[in-house]
Amino acid sequence: MLNQLKQRWLQHWFAKRHPAQSSVMTLKYDRIYILPSGFGYAFCFTALLILIGAINYQLSLAYLFAFSLLGLGHAVLLRTFRNLLKLRLQLFDAPAVFAGEIASFPLHISHGSTLIRHAILFQFKNQPTVSASLIEHEVELAVPLLSQQRGWLDAPTLHLSSRYPVGWCQAWSYLNSPARCLIWPCPENDPPPWQVDHDQGNTIGRGEEDFAGIRPYQLGDSLRRIAWKHAAHSESLPVKFFDSQGASAQVFNWNQLAGLDSEARLSRLAAWILAAQQLGTPYGLSLPNQSIDPALGEAHQINCLNALALFNH
Repeated sequence: MLNQLKQRWLQHWFAKRHPAQSSVMTLKYDRIYILPSGFGYAFCFTALLILIGAINYQLSLAYLFAFSLLGLGHAVLLRTFRNLLKLRLQLFDAPAVFAGEIASFPLHISHGSTLIRHAILFQFKNQPTVSASLIEHEVELAVPLLSQQRGWLDAPTLHLSSRYPVGWCQAWSYLNSPARCLIWPCPENDPPPWQVDHDQGNTIGRGEEDFAGIRPYQLGDSLRRIAWKHAAHSESLPVKFFDSQGASAQVFNWNQLAGLDSEARLSRLAAWILAAQQLGTPYGLSLPNQSIDPALGEAHQINCLNALALFNH
């Protein structure tokens, strides 16, 4: 019970000290924390020992040396603190990615002083660290975050720190932002070809005018269309795909995949969307609560993938 109360108090304190904000956040004195590093503690302990010896033996040179070390440590502490002071930070929404890929959240950093900021580290919890130095007054960088499942991925609290100039002290702060990233379903690897519904007239034309790409072998394909050079380096039997100008639209239907669970259906539909877009075949999407008319283009592909990412059966 005591640990739970302590955890709640810490969360309340943190939310009050670092509230979530989508606008620019300026690092002020009350948002920066600083402590000596391991070497910094050893440096302070050495300086205090010399000072105690100077007091005990009344040595003027020892006094001078001890106070010089303490003054140097204080100067380093202030310089490390100033390396973060009055930085302006703003985190933006990341472009959509597929599940399992790394989302890159754009971070804009700026300051209005003449002081150059060096070696500032940015990191989401348990994620890779990126470093930035502000030689100019502003810089943009991408902070990585590994995605795990489809849907909206909220950016966790961003930790920023610095040990500049000599590593004796570490200053740090936090950026709490409502930025997020839309995660698309991970496309199925080597999906089977989609079913062509001849009754609805959704036949895909296969003329010999334009070479459209390589697809897996289907029963009834001519042996002359097998890509033998690609077959030598592939586990499956690839077939050359020729697309004619008269190719008609294909609608990918949720009900065609009745034997799979929801996430497996979404993964296969995502793979079919990418394949149809690459082959230049107009495609649409039919979900239980949403339908998208057949079309082509990057905007249409993003619209279909967004529908899969936000699907709630």
